[in-house]
Amino acid sequence: MKTILCKKNQFTKVISNFGRGYPQTFNLEIKSKNGEEITGIFVEKRYLWIFPKKPIKGKLKQQMQFNRHWINGIYSVSIKPNVEVVVTRK
Repeated sequence: MKTILCKKNQFTKVISNFGRGYPQTFNLEIKSKNGEEITGIFVEKRYLWIFPKKPIKGKLKQQMQFNRHWINGIYSVSIKPNVEVVVTRK
């Protein structure tokens, strides 16, 4: 498990992989430091080998799951919460 502090209104990379071409699932638990509601956005970027695909954007939730697919040689997920949060990657 890895814990990452993410500041309010700033993008923080919570998953970053380079040179791994096999599938993997990442489970994230997002908690606010003061018990506030979790709001904000995520941006998931994947490359098919070395060719970039269109980024996927969405809303943050307390429990999130991301899947790196076969041949995603470069893969990352960044979040921008509206409150300060702690992310635990399992």
